[in-house]
Amino acid sequence: MSDTHRRQLLKAIAVGGGTAFAGCLGGDGDDGGSDELQYVYPGYFGADAEDLVPAFEDGSGIDVSTQQIAPEAAAAREYYVNQFVAQSSDFDVGNMDVIWPGEFAANGWAAEMDDPEGHTENMIETAVEAVTVDDALYAMPIHTDANALYYRSDVLEEYGYEPPETYTELVETAQDIMEQDDEDWNGYIWQGGTNEGLTIMWLNWLWGMGGTVEQGDEIVVNSEEGVAALQHAVDLIHEYGITPGHVPSSETDGNRETFQQGNTLFMRNWPYAISLMNEDGSEVQGRFDVAPLPTHEDHPDAANSCLGGWNVFINTFAQNAEAAQEFATFMSSTEAQEIMAFEHSRLPVRRELYEDEEAREQFELLGVFEEILDRTRARPAIEGYPTFSEIVYTQANTALVREKTAQDALDDAQERIDDEINE
Repeated sequence: MSDTHRRQLLKAIAVGGGTAFAGCLGGDGDDGGSDELQYVYPGYFGADAEDLVPAFEDGSGIDVSTQQIAPEAAAAREYYVNQFVAQSSDFDVGNMDVIWPGEFAANGWAAEMDDPEGHTENMIETAVEAVTVDDALYAMPIHTDANALYYRSDVLEEYGYEPPETYTELVETAQDIMEQDDEDWNGYIWQGGTNEGLTIMWLNWLWGMGGTVEQGDEIVVNSEEGVAALQHAVDLIHEYGITPGHVPSSETDGNRETFQQGNTLFMRNWPYAISLMNEDGSEVQGRFDVAPLPTHEDHPDAANSCLGGWNVFINTFAQNAEAAQEFATFMSSTEAQEIMAFEHSRLPVRRELYEDEEAREQFELLGVFEEILDRTRARPAIEGYPTFSEIVYTQANTALVREKTAQDALDDAQERIDDEINE
């Protein structure tokens, strides 16, 4: 987005939002609440918040006090849970991962939310479904996410390759370039540490092989496809030699930083990486592109990109719930969506932006991600998802570092899942 366009956009928000936000004093506590809205967000959203919070303040007249917490979803969730257990009113509104609404609603941590301006009517259906529990809205979607394959477009072009469409093509392309080129390349990096990223990676491969974890009323991870998916991850490191040995201790943004240093051919990551890697001074600025994730050759049409995304929710114990509702409404508006998309490469939840010519000019890869969104799947919609994920990534990691075989790791995971999830 140009500086001129951005100034015009922020001005439009301030002017257009004045009426909508006027008179919002907030607060429903015994003391009448606070004149200041307390907003908490994970570190991944820091740059977005720097743009969005002043725009909201200008349009609403509400002062916002912000607190940045850990960037990774698991650590952010731990912060929130500790606040909820203490029935803390230290924050009014926060960012919620797409996998938390069921848990937060069931435990009474997130308040039911209104949609006074009907924003959800113009949103991607899956994004709204993710925050709807028992027909009630527990958050406002602000951006969606989908896994994609990042690749060095300049290097693939030099060696005459197209982006790989299958697991085998990715391996063979990386191996060939690594053998021919004098550069010391990382072939393929992905999230392999003991965190949610590894669970998602395993699901990507599982789905790409035509598998699923939801079998009847039970969750099954040690299926034939499940073991094959984990074995493929192990082989990328120890047999094919295209994934470096540090990946079993890696996380999402660390991989983005590694790719941005310029010596990596392929990376799996989320859309946020685009704007960061195209900044001035980036070693890969203008030298990378994005494609759908490869699948197994026997399942070319598999939907194997994991649906992600974040939402704004109101703390049940909020001091300033009315202002929190105003903030959530603003964050799901077209104006806020444009700031997130154009400035920070967040995928919008509003459908009209995918059809808007100017939006496609400002966010050149929007069309590619629209295609990828059509190939997404949601993680298991179970109340015990955090426990499920912790079991999967902990056991899967033992296979990556060869403490266990893929079969043994998932057999051990299944035993815990049967005890704690399938009971």
